[in-house]
Amino acid sequence: MKVSIITEGFQDTGYGHLTRCLSLYQAFEERNITPAFYINGDGAAKAFVPNTNHKIVDWLTHPTKLLTDIKNSDILIIDSYLAGIEYYETFSKLSKISLYIDDNLRLDYPPGILLNGTINAETFPYKKKPGIDYLLGAQYTPIRKEFWNRTARKINQSISTLLITFGGQDVKSLTVPTLQALQENYSGLTKLVVVGNASQKRKELENIKDRHTNFYYSITASQMKELMLSSDVAISAAGQTLYELAVTGTPIIAVVVADNQKSNMLEWKKTGALQDTIFHSDHIYLKKIIDQLNYMKSVSTRKKLSSVGRKKIDGQGSRRVIKFLIDKFCEVDSFYLRTASENDSKIVFDLSNDPGVREQSINRSSIDWNNHKEWFSQKINEPNYLFLLAFDKEDNFIGQVRFQIEVNYSTVSISIVKEFRGKGLAKKILINACTAALSGRHNIQTIIAYIRPENTASIKGFESANFKYSGKEKINNEQFLKYLLVKAENENR
Repeated sequence: MKVSIITEGFQDTGYGHLTRCLSLYQAFEERNITPAFYINGDGAAKAFVPNTNHKIVDWLTHPTKLLTDIKNSDILIIDSYLAGIEYYETFSKLSKISLYIDDNLRLDYPPGILLNGTINAETFPYKKKPGIDYLLGAQYTPIRKEFWNRTARKINQSISTLLITFGGQDVKSLTVPTLQALQENYSGLTKLVVVGNASQKRKELENIKDRHTNFYYSITASQMKELMLSSDVAISAAGQTLYELAVTGTPIIAVVVADNQKSNMLEWKKTGALQDTIFHSDHIYLKKIIDQLNYMKSVSTRKKLSSVGRKKIDGQGSRRVIKFLIDKFCEVDSFYLRTASENDSKIVFDLSNDPGVREQSINRSSIDWNNHKEWFSQKINEPNYLFLLAFDKEDNFIGQVRFQIEVNYSTVSISIVKEFRGKGLAKKILINACTAALSGRHNIQTIIAYIRPENTASIKGFESANFKYSGKEKINNEQFLKYLLVKAENENR
């Protein structure tokens, strides 16, 4: 399955898009599908998508650079505040399924799936259009994988530890004045200050540091979760971080630092998870922070705020979105393809050793497990080997298609799990797999299949997939029928 994610992230606008797109990327990875990230961003953007398959590309100014890469995507995800409708219309035509992340009814989107995981988004005045599926509200909020499994939260009798986080870049420079106000009013509190990679603020921050203050630069999601769980209260920007704080049950004092956070703040206020609204532009915002902190001295107040947040956000939004996308994709063909990974070794071994599969293979001998493990590990990492597996929407293993790639041609083999034979899936799987091979990065012009003469079912299957008989060939002193699929002919099919 080819999944492309297009998004953006800059120091002056923040990196919330990257964080939530990363969570969707991680939910695909959980299903052993590796997407491709295309990020219009600055140098700092890379830090927000560690260990991912990503490119930093200015697709907004030069969209043609992206078109070849995303062409023939099975699923395309677009998350942008900058792209106009023409981008969505162009990009969506290159994919079977398109998902648009929207926070504020920004555009009249083309057919596809619209995702708005904002709290209470199911009540927003969307004019439901034919051809668009709507995933709205907190049950679909994308949350990074570190927050998927919730941890018990203890509400202490008093406030002793406070978390301060205004985003990776602190675009409105609120960290320093907020810390100073807390030192003046709550000097004895332990203050955990997350300042991202904003190195330009380090000197100023270090100058006002006291013995109760700890700074954290460029921390991981796991570290952020631990800080949230160890804090009695958090002071945060009113963006994506609110949802992660809610999952951990951390009582929140939120400050709007960007225009696109205003509606988010107001909706959170409606739920009762926030005491009141605070805007960075308000000249008394520091007083409001202190007033709310005073109000939170009550343990019953903090218990209530914590409970409301946890009830609204369970952390499973990313998984629900990816399940919906895969289910939607499987509505047409009843299966999806992905590349094989290390975790697939046993299911491939069992299928390959099936008596029916061995009987029709070039090598009919049974396969030794230890030899298989070594072979499998080699093949899934071999540049000139395309190893595709088919699954249904419940992730039941259907079969395998393997391509041994030479200079400009490839040999192909296919085998189907016994329970799925005779259902017409082999033809569809073979066609989709060959299309992926011919349109992939390899310069394959011809695909060759070798079939035993007595295997009439396989002959019919390959012929129905547009393979043409090309004579006979001896392999290991046995006669096989040779069938060819030529790229130009396949494209005109």
